[in-house]
Amino acid sequence: MRFKVPLLMMRMYEFFQKYFIITLTVTILVIKLLIVNVPNPSAPPEACMDMKGEGCGFIFDEAHYIPAVRKLIRGEAANNEHPPLSKFIIMMGMLLFGDDVGNAVGWRVFIAVFGAISVMTVGFIAQELSNKKSIGCIASLLFATDVMSFNLSSVAMLDAPAMTFSLIAVYFTLKKRYVMAGTFISLSLLCKLSFLNMVAPILIIVIAQSLKGRASKLDKISSLFGNLGKILLPAVAIFLFGLWVYDYLYGAFQTPFDHIKFMLNYHSTLKYTNSSNVDMPLSWINPISPFKPAPYYVETVKSDSAVYHPIAYWGIYSPLWWSIWPLVPVYIYKLVLNIKMRQPVFSEVLILSWVAFTYLPYFPIAHILERWVFSFYFYTTVPALAIGISRFNEWGDWMATVLIAIMSAQLVWFFIWFPVKNDVYITILRLLNLPA
Repeated sequence: MRFKVPLLMMRMYEFFQKYFIITLTVTILVIKLLIVNVPNPSAPPEACMDMKGEGCGFIFDEAHYIPAVRKLIRGEAANNEHPPLSKFIIMMGMLLFGDDVGNAVGWRVFIAVFGAISVMTVGFIAQELSNKKSIGCIASLLFATDVMSFNLSSVAMLDAPAMTFSLIAVYFTLKKRYVMAGTFISLSLLCKLSFLNMVAPILIIVIAQSLKGRASKLDKISSLFGNLGKILLPAVAIFLFGLWVYDYLYGAFQTPFDHIKFMLNYHSTLKYTNSSNVDMPLSWINPISPFKPAPYYVETVKSDSAVYHPIAYWGIYSPLWWSIWPLVPVYIYKLVLNIKMRQPVFSEVLILSWVAFTYLPYFPIAHILERWVFSFYFYTTVPALAIGISRFNEWGDWMATVLIAIMSAQLVWFFIWFPVKNDVYITILRLLNLPA
């Protein structure tokens, strides 16, 4: 009899691990859908065809993209400085659910779906790298509760679909389904061109997989070029075809190459004149002197001596961002140790390269090219941190303690900075003496 309780607990734990990622994904989607119409427009669409309209209900860069989508619905080319796919995804929601006074559901509903899928995919990638369901559960939870990631994938911006397609491409690459990976890379780039930085870790995976094994060097090189072709050829072909279809239907550009040239030229002109107005990349990960949270959409209510924010979409860091400081040295140490012991180094190389290629390029872009950079550009690095730091659970008690501390801080942080709060929520925050 004494063995039945532990056995039952073990089975419950296994059941929990097996279905946690799916349950979390559904939960995040439900939460997003509950707040999808907050805020909503009090002005008609005709009054909100530019960024300056009052009562438009735009959160942050929705002020760019919702007017652009409205023009696209009318058959007018718009916002050509970015690829079109995310805007067509937003358009699909607006056509299905409407676009009128009091209704912002169509703007954000499919973005919310993509955001939830990303939570699931991060967990599956972590499981694939570690072969442990618990690691996938932790990675999904950390990514799901990153405030910036949650907010970006709840509003009508280009980033959430681009992230989802990129993560699916990573997952298919790990599974050696290279044509599918190339297809999803192209879909990501058709959403937002800046997600080109996600191609680098994908290519690292291909190189590692192709050069692994006991085959001859010639066979390995042949395999490498073949696998790269399986990814890059469909990626390039579908990307160019997607741009061509848009340019043809809307009469925007003669060729997709003209469109690409326009996008690159446009973004190369976005230079700042005063660096003090820019949140430089180091401030994104600096817990001592972080960047000032950006108010994407904040409503302030004053009641007696109290001030609170029932709606507050902030562009803000989270404790997960600061985990880069323990993560990088630990992964470098593990990499060197595994090389010396002739152990596999695939996971260490992937996480380090993912962080490096999605984060470090913004230093020369900001400091040398003097281009505008924004803290939400760190979005592509966040999954690598979630996946990487979750593996601390495997590597000793002190690393597990670090992970528990980061997870605890992350959950508290998410609770404090959740964007939409009702009266009960605000009352709880005030009773706990937390910012409301």
